[in-house]
Amino acid sequence: MLYSEADFVTSREATRKEAALMLLCALPFGVLAAVGFALRVEILCMAGCFLFGAVMIFLWDMRLGPKLRYGRFLKEATSGLTRRTAGTITRLGKERFFEDGVWFYELILNIYEDLSEEGERRYLYDAAKPRPEEFVGRDVALTSHGSIVLGVEALGEGHETGKA
Repeated sequence: MLYSEADFVTSREATRKEAALMLLCALPFGVLAAVGFALRVEILCMAGCFLFGAVMIFLWDMRLGPKLRYGRFLKEATSGLTRRTAGTITRLGKERFFEDGVWFYELILNIYEDLSEEGERRYLYDAAKPRPEEFVGRDVALTSHGSIVLGVEALGEGHETGKA
């Protein structure tokens, strides 16, 4: 399987670290707003509030939000129904793309013995994981949750793949 408990721990630690960084970066502006309020200097208080909000929004969107989305993705992908499909990996995309808040590579699995186009199935392979280049062109058993790849393992020579 591609995902283990270590992935959850790493994701939680990265999220906590980004949240602490966000608050640390915004803290001086919050202090500036508080000082401006206490000294009754309206422009200082407004500038502090504006900069505090700007830093919080920027770091939430650029740093913390993606970490939260990836953690949610891990939770959703590893809980629920899984499906095991046998076939041949015909293509593994070179370009990463962004879908549902996570970066993926496209993986094409063909489930037909003659590798006709009708047998091609599109899966999403997490770009944060090592690419399975060694499996391209080989018969594999692919474990998935919806279209998200959870695991890839090679099938032995002469193994019945169950292809249509």
